[in-house]
Amino acid sequence: MKSAARTVFQNNELLRHLDSVGLDRVAQLAARRSYDQGATIFAEGDPADAIYGVISGQVQISARTSSNGEILLDAYGSGRIFGLVGGIDGLLRCATARAAPAAEVFVICRDQFLRLVAAEPLLSLGLLAVFCQRQRDVTRLIVGEYAQRDIPARLAHRVLELTGVDPTGRSCLDITQAELAKFVFVSRQVVNHYLSDWHSRGWVSTSPRRLRVTDRQALLAVASSAGTGI
Repeated sequence: MKSAARTVFQNNELLRHLDSVGLDRVAQLAARRSYDQGATIFAEGDPADAIYGVISGQVQISARTSSNGEILLDAYGSGRIFGLVGGIDGLLRCATARAAPAAEVFVICRDQFLRLVAAEPLLSLGLLAVFCQRQRDVTRLIVGEYAQRDIPARLAHRVLELTGVDPTGRSCLDITQAELAKFVFVSRQVVNHYLSDWHSRGWVSTSPRRLRVTDRQALLAVASSAGTGI
């Protein structure tokens, strides 16, 4: 686990300020776990007893609505930390984390992590950076998802936000249309309508569990001006 953890840790958003000795200390505490596609890593309401980081694959974060529906909040790929809020304050989980598709993660128990924060001042700097970025993300979500009433703009904004970059340099996302619909708070049929249109224009390509952005500038234009993608 140590060598695999070090590889992920070196560019990790939380741990990038640590020197080699600090990274070794983290790696010694980290346990590796594998989850099949759709497996629950932790559920909303569970005790928060650890923090997690993605080694490979993808982890989706979701929450239940007051009407018992589900919305998808984020998707984390390799090098990203999740479960951090509960891992710090120790309160019950406020969201659910699932492997989608399969994922390998590292886990650090909460008590060990808090002791590590106390012993590594640079880790506190990483924590502040992560929480500041999360606050910026929440602000963009409010503006981009709730204030923007135009569905294609919301969808394009979310696709651009979620897509990573694959080895060929093109933006791609491992996700189904039903899952993407939960990110934008619309039906799968609505998502299918716009993705089909964008596919015909050459802006995206789709397969059963993958969405690839082939013209990022076109989607940026849709995300920034209502009606462009219709």
